[in-house]
Amino acid sequence: MAILAQGTQVYALVPTAANRTVFEVMEVECATAFSPGGNPADQVEVTCLSDTVRKYLRGLRTPGQASLTLNVDPRNASHVRLHQISEDDTIESIRWVVGWSDGKGIKPTVGVAGALAAIELTNGGTGYTSAPTVAFSGGGGTGAAATAIIADGKVVGFDITNAGSGYTSKPTVTLTGGAGTGAAATAVLGDADDFVLPPTRTWFLFDGYVADFPFDHAANAAVTTAATIQRSGGSAWIPKTTNA
Repeated sequence: MAILAQGTQVYALVPTAANRTVFEVMEVECATAFSPGGNPADQVEVTCLSDTVRKYLRGLRTPGQASLTLNVDPRNASHVRLHQISEDDTIESIRWVVGWSDGKGIKPTVGVAGALAAIELTNGGTGYTSAPTVAFSGGGGTGAAATAIIADGKVVGFDITNAGSGYTSKPTVTLTGGAGTGAAATAVLGDADDFVLPPTRTWFLFDGYVADFPFDHAANAAVTTAATIQRSGGSAWIPKTTNA
C-alpha cells in the first residue's frame, strides 16, 4: 500500500493583512516539494566511569526546519503574503497543516469560539451493527449535532453536522443505540486562532515561523524559492477516518 504525493496541499493559518487579530486559512499554492523536517530527541549522557559504552537518556526534542519549494510568482497572493510574513518580525509563529492526497480539495477552516471543532474518540466500543446516536448536553450552548462512523463493529470517527454555538465549556457526548457497547468520546471546542480539520482527509499539523524566503533566478528555468520554516514544538499526524 502507498499514497501518492500528487494532490498534497499546504495551508497556513495567518493573520489577515487588514486586521492582525483575525486569522484566515491560506493555501500556499503551487508547492512543488515539501519536507516537514525532523524533531529528534537530544542525548542526555549518563555514562559512569565503570561503563565501557556510553549510555543516554532521552532529552528535550530539538525541532528542525521544514522546507517548502515553490515556483514563485508575484501574481500569486499566497506567495506575496508568505514573503511578507517572512519579513515581519512581529509574527512569532504560524500554524501549518499539510493535507494529504487522500482528500484533495477538502480544506481546513478557522475555528469558531463557542462552537465544536472536533470530537475525540476515547473508546471505540464493540458490537456495533449500526451507527449509534450522538447527543450533546451541558456546556452552556445549543445546536451541536454529529453522526458516528462505524467500521468492524467499532466507532471509528464522527461527522459534525452542526458545530452549535454559545458553548462556554465542553458539552458531554453520549452515544446510544447501534446494538453495541462501550463507545465514548469527548467534545473539543473551537478556537478562533486554530484550524478545524475535516475527518475526510489525512493531515499533518505543526507550528513554526517562516525563517527565510529566498529567490532563485537561473537561466532557462522558472523562478523558484526554497522557503524554510523553523519548527517549534511537536507535530500531529491525523489519519483520515471517513470518506467525503
